[in-house]
Order: sequence, then structure tokens, then C-alpha cells
Amino acid sequence: MIPPQANPYPIRRIMAAEFSRNRINRYPQMIRQKTLIEKDFDCFKCTIIDRGVKARLICKGEITPTELSATYKIKLTYNGIGAPKVIVVEPDLPLDLEAHMYKDKSLCLYYPKEDPWNHSKSISDTIIPWTAEWLIYYELYQIDGKWHGPYVPHGDDEKDYLKDK
Repeated sequence: MIPPQANPYPIRRIMAAEFSRNRINRYPQMIRQKTLIEKDFDCFKCTIIDRGVKARLICKGEITPTELSATYKIKLTYNGIGAPKVIVVEPDLPLDLEAHMYKDKSLCLYYPKEDPWNHSKSISDTIIPWTAEWLIYYELYQIDGKWHGPYVPHGDDEKDYLKDK
């Protein structure tokens, strides 16, 4: 019997582990998220695009955060890897980084470094209610130019914020 030899190429094992982690079938989690969203929010209609590792969820719906608020058409996209992305489709909101938007006009709904997104979280329990809350804060921001919602500095200000934690 020939004794096993040490793997002379350990990097291959690491790369294979990374490759397999990124090759997870995301379709079951897309079905779970779609089912929960449409059960909890009948104003949203969701579609799953592709299957397997390329699966992604696209949901479109309307949110009227208060009786006095406008109705906002929302598009939510989720690829199963990072956090879901939410964009207000209508009315077309102008890009305003002070109003907690990212440069692609997606909404800044929470601070991912304090509570990183993972696929076991429910979009219908988190992202959609946070979107409604964000819209209320946005309407208040339109009145007085001050963000009244929770705030974590972005960019260079973030370093100072993290030092205080």
C-alpha cells in the first residue's frame, strides 16, 4: 500500500471550497422568500428568474406608508448572496445621498456591518417594513431637510462612528 502524500497544492483545496460555496443552489431560498412576501403583502408580486446558482428574485409592489402619504411603486431584487436591493420606481426620486440612498438610488435601509444580511432572514419581516419606514422618514426629510430616522455615518464619518462603539 502506498501512503497518502500531503497535498502539494493546498491552494486548490481553498479555491474549490470557495467555488462550491458560490455554487449553492439559490432557487429554494428564492421560493421561500417569494412565498413569504406574497403571503404577508398581497400588494407585491414576485418572480423568480433562472434556477440554481443564477436564481434571483424580483418583486414589484406598492407601498402607502401612511394615510396621508403618496403611494410608492417599489422594485425589490435579491440574488441570494448579498442584501436585497430596494428602489423606488415611481415617483422617480432624485438621487440624494443625504436621504440615505446609495449612488444607484437604492435605499439605505439598515447598517449591514452591525447586522449583516444572511439568507435565513425573511425579507417580508425586515426589508419591506423597513422600506415603509424609510418612506415615512423620506417624506419628513422633504419637509424640513433633516433625516429623522436612524442614522449611521457613511464614508469617512463611519470610521469615527465605529471607534465610539
